Amino acid sequence: MKIPRWILCAVLAAACSLSLSAQQAPSGFHSVNCIKVKPGKSVEFHKWIADVMTKLAKSRVDSGAISTWYLLRAVMPAGESAQCDYLTVAMYPGAPPEPLNAEQIAEALKKAGVSMTADEYATRRDSLATLVSTNMFRNQIAVGKAAKGGYLSVNYMKTSNIDDWLKFEREVWKPIAEAMVKDGVESGWSVNLRALGLESDLPYQGVSVDVYPSWDAIFKDDPQFADRIKKAHPDRDLTAIFQQVEKVRSMVKTELYAIDDMITSGK
Repeated sequence: MKIPRWILCAVLAAACSLSLSAQQAPSGFHSVNCIKVKPGKSVEFHKWIADVMTKLAKSRVDSGAISTWYLLRAVMPAGESAQCDYLTVAMYPGAPPEPLNAEQIAEALKKAGVSMTADEYATRRDSLATLVSTNMFRNQIAVGKAAKGGYLSVNYMKTSNIDDWLKFEREVWKPIAEAMVKDGVESGWSVNLRALGLESDLPYQGVSVDVYPSWDAIFKDDPQFADRIKKAHPDRDLTAIFQQVEKVRSMVKTELYAIDDMITSGK
């Protein structure tokens, strides 16, 4: 029986990425907002995205406040029972800036060409959607890049030893991920730690995400998967790698998101 490559990847190491090159060590932070659209407000919410959110995000990218902004749509799980309908992700070039106050929001809206006061902005936003949560992550390891129209498989990882987990990802999985990106199997991969709160009793300490260029790429069989691992680690046994994975981390859950929009510096 053939096992889809994306399942094998998840079992073996899982992963993550939002655009950074394989040759450069990632730095900086990114914030993730979980958004739930209010019942009956889907059409208005999508208009809000086009008329306000993307304009504001582009202005923030152009100003250098953020380097890249993503709008991610929940694919699995999705629907009423899903915690998030959308994620917005803001990548920062360095340390995350302090949240904007009302005066700064008004100035940002003006620069973005949005004719709203800060109060009007907040009132309209809250009438359409609920901010379920905001989390901050520190970028750790990354290969390849993401693009609009692609997909992210986000894996939430729990570990009792962060150093051992990150060492495994850097030394064992990164060469494999680089080969997969080179061969066009995936678009990218990365690992990120929670910026605050790494205690072992928390639900998870970090995430990893596989980046796929298309829907078909997620489920397509990869007959070269085992060979790719052997080429990356000719002196290591495949079974031993699986055993090491089980020791350094456990996967809490996996969520699949579509990249509905992406705004990055230089574009």
